[in-house]
Amino acid sequence: MNNKTKKLTMIGMLCAISYVAAAALRIPLVLFLKYEPKDIIIAISGLIFGPLTSFLIALIVSFAEMVTISENGVLGFL
Repeated sequence: MNNKTKKLTMIGMLCAISYVAAAALRIPLVLFLKYEPKDIIIAISGLIFGPLTSFLIALIVSFAEMVTISENGVLGFL
């Protein structure tokens, strides 16, 4: 299997895991603050693949959240 294909599928899987973690495991802390374990997954992906990949995963997951489960819409995406 090609290395680019492996990296692309791994990034897709990390995006999916991050999205599921954000959707299912939100823990409210104080008023509007919520702990989302997706940030840990994104940080680990940054350690594995580098900061640009981590940024892309965060961007993709934030866009998916904006379209589906966001309470703030575009503001939450930004």
